[in-house]
This record gives sequence, structure tokens and C-alpha cells, in this order.
Amino acid sequence: MDIIKLHYPLDDDCQSKDKTVIAMGFFDGFHTGHQAVLQRAKEEAQKHGTKLVVLTYDHHPALVYKKMSSHEKRYITLLDYKLKLFKEFGVDEVLLVNYSYQFQSQSPQEFIQHFLSRFNPIAVVAGFDHTYGGEPADNMVNLPKYVNGAFKVITVPALKQNDQKVSSTQIRNNLDNGHIEKVNQLLGRPFQTEGVIVHGEERGRLLGYPTANVEHSEYQWLPTIGIYIVTVEIGRKKYLGMASIGKNVTFSDNGPMTVEINLIDFHQNIYGEVVRVNWLSHGRGEIKFKTADDLVEQLDRDEQDTRHYLSEHPDILN
Repeated sequence: MDIIKLHYPLDDDCQSKDKTVIAMGFFDGFHTGHQAVLQRAKEEAQKHGTKLVVLTYDHHPALVYKKMSSHEKRYITLLDYKLKLFKEFGVDEVLLVNYSYQFQSQSPQEFIQHFLSRFNPIAVVAGFDHTYGGEPADNMVNLPKYVNGAFKVITVPALKQNDQKVSSTQIRNNLDNGHIEKVNQLLGRPFQTEGVIVHGEERGRLLGYPTANVEHSEYQWLPTIGIYIVTVEIGRKKYLGMASIGKNVTFSDNGPMTVEINLIDFHQNIYGEVVRVNWLSHGRGEIKFKTADDLVEQLDRDEQDTRHYLSEHPDILN
């Protein structure tokens, strides 16, 4: 899969001679609704024997038009992972646009001339709520009249689960509320994050539950504080674990937020490993225990719950 980084204005020689079908969108999360857009574009590309191309953006478009909190600046899928998902889906080329004020300020006619037409589309596909500029009218309803028959415009309707539109906003809200099972339904796969194993306080080792401390990018949207059942991919192998996102409140009221994972029946030194964490099920919230013994008793119960989950879902380690 080719990745072409684009900056407004484009160089004169930045164009495609091959016919394409272009799917447009930011695709944060690449959830089942996004996959429906890509699937429609893929079908159109296969029908006409053209390249399947994605036009997407290097950061949140909202950064251009509003002040965002540090939490809002996070992503469900960081860029490298999103590109990996595109490749696995069968995308041939990604047009990765630097979403700037100048890019957003183009008129629809300029956007079509300066970007879409440069890449020789026979069809452009997007979700019903996709916008391509800074004005409310820059939407998929109006795009056909600006295109004026130069290529086909395909609008994919909302995908719904339980009468609710599948959306990145819905996924973020569910992550913030610890509803990881619902997140996975919306994604059509386990929610996955990537981080590096670093040294921590090593309290877990003293309690008989050594943990791998996973340091994530500050831009990664994580589930809320709590205890989760996970699998951890190290190299090409998956391991069962119970993960804690929290501040270790049993030992300190002012500790930093950490992600710590106890890997079940695992005894290797993995400091420095880059691992992928698949978040499968929410167990409980964070509890402040009176004694370390009370904490160990709860960890024993958490381990039993984790092993039971594996017995009911044996395929999670495949």
C-alpha cells in the first residue's frame, strides 16, 4: 500500500494517471460504519478494475476550528495502526492530507479541482455525514452539483446497531464509561492499543502479582479507570492478562495514572518490548483497599474471573 503525504497547495506534478475510486473520511477507530464506506468503495473499484484509494487526514480536523482539551485530542486509533487496518482491508493507496486552515478554506469547486480531480476518480465514496470544508454546505448532499457529472458520487447511509448510529463519538463515550464490550461490537474487532513495557513501582511483584507496566502515547484514547480482561501480543504470540488502569489508590492518593497488566502464567523479562493490548471485557472499578491482604484477596478473585473468561472464549489466544 502506497502512502502519499499531501500539503496544500499541491505541487503541479502531484496527480494520478491511473483511474481510482476514492473513499473520503477521517476514519478514527475504523469502526463498522467506516468499514461499510470502504467496502462500498472496494466493490466499486473491483467492478471497474481501478485502484482503491483512501483520502484521509493526519490529525483531527477539529484542531483547525476549535480549542480542544488534551482528552479530546486523543485518538481511538493512532495513525500507524489506522494505516495498518487500511492495508489489511485491501486499500491500494492512501492520500494523507495535512488538514490545515488553508486546506479547509477551499471552496467545494477548488477542492474538487485541486484534490479530487488530480487523482483521476471515476467515483468518490463517503459516509452520509462527511464534510470536506469549513462551511455547513460542504457536505455529501451538495457534492454532486459541484462535481457536475465529472465522476460518480456515492453516499453511504448510516450503519446502525440497536437503532443507534455507529460513530466514533459513540465509541469514545463507551470507552469513557468502561463499556469495552460495546466498543468491540461497534469496532467489529477487539479495541487495541500499543505501548512499550517500562519499569514501575514493582509493588505487584511483592504481592505475588507482578505486572507489566505499559507506557502509551499521550494521544491514545484509553478505557476509563478499572480492571479489564485483556490479551497481550508480544511478537506473534498472545498471552492472557488482567489489566489495571488507575492510580494505585490503595498505596497513594496522588499516584500517576498507569496501565499495569498481570500476565497469567507468564514469567519472561519483557522490559522494552513494544506490545499490543487487546481489551476484551470490563471486570470492575478501581477500589481503595484497607490492607494489602485485602487487595491480594481481590486479585485472586480477578484472576479466577480472567481464567473463567478464557474457558468460555478459548479462541482469544489464537
